Amino acid sequence: MENETTNTIPTENKGGFGGVAGAVIIVAIIIIGGWYFIGNRVEKIQDQKSATTSSLQITTGTSTEIDDIQTDLDNLNLKVLD
Repeated sequence: MENETTNTIPTENKGGFGGVAGAVIIVAIIIIGGWYFIGNRVEKIQDQKSATTSSLQITTGTSTEIDDIQTDLDNLNLKVLD
């Protein structure tokens, strides 16, 4: 009895499925989060485009006279295009 040792280290079951299932769940969460993030960014970009096009209204005359064309160019606000 003096030389007997007791194995107290638990052995792992080799047929486990938990590691693979955990990895699949983590990858699925990352993909869902990416879709959510990209969806929000696309929506913000579309809102900015619609706001920009609605606020950017340049009205010019339809005359082909040089004086009218020069007046339109003088009244053009280029800061709106930034």
